[in-house]
Amino acid sequence: MIRKRAFRVGLALALGAMLAASAPSLPHAADAGASTWASGFHASFRLVDGGAAEAPGLRKAGIEIRLDPHFKTYWRTPGDSGLPPSFDWSGSDNVKAVEVRWPLPARFEDAAGSSIGYKESVLLPLRVTLANPARPAALNLKLDYAVCEQICIPVKGEARLPLGSGAAAPPFAPAVAAAEARAPVRKPAGSGAPPSIEAAAAAADGGSIAVSAVIPPGADPVELFAEAGQDWLFGAPALVKDEPSRDARRVTWRLAVDAAPTDARLAGLPVTITLSVGGTAIEVETRLDAEPKPH
Repeated sequence: MIRKRAFRVGLALALGAMLAASAPSLPHAADAGASTWASGFHASFRLVDGGAAEAPGLRKAGIEIRLDPHFKTYWRTPGDSGLPPSFDWSGSDNVKAVEVRWPLPARFEDAAGSSIGYKESVLLPLRVTLANPARPAALNLKLDYAVCEQICIPVKGEARLPLGSGAAAPPFAPAVAAAEARAPVRKPAGSGAPPSIEAAAAAADGGSIAVSAVIPPGADPVELFAEAGQDWLFGAPALVKDEPSRDARRVTWRLAVDAAPTDARLAGLPVTITLSVGGTAIEVETRLDAEPKPH
């Protein structure tokens, strides 16, 4: 299954590379608190300053990506027909680490299969740790990402942004804060008020996993994604059980294993489950239990 997926993505990128080679990359004027736009084939991106964060030496920023109509780009786990973005921060000044947060994506079904990502535009919020809070800092990003309408097109660009040091919030601070609010909240399995993930288990035959959750009554729509590293691929969730009550619904979905490493075991596998219910999204890291065998 992995070989088939790799061939499809590789062929699409090879075709896309020929198209991208002739695409212009023209700079756009920069707004205050933002880098210039780095333009590629049907897409552009820039860095924006999100201002100071809660702790000394920590700052907020964002990567804003804009796409032409009908085009999409991909989430950190892109599905069976895309590639995730790659971030190179090595040219930055006085930056110790950069954490990329991910607003909740959408699932797309097309002739190439199922993919996960964003259409039109997305702002990826960043948490930037400075090496020395007393010194000026600048972000420098070399971004490799894929853009798709019918085939995947590789796009590359570079953007640089000095980070402000003043107490006043920069112009893009509200946009970065809004993007952070759209990123799932991290919480342990089985904890807190609904929505919460109760359990994730591996089927004995290795062909699927089951995810059980508690969600508020009447809450819709529901989005569910499972991740376990680049060699694993899980399909869209299929509803197995929905037990409503006055205070909550206990729901179980099954997700097919569409790709896996050779001789891999599901039981004990570390997974990340992202669940969104009625606009509230959570992200849970857990390990797959062994699903009980039917009697």
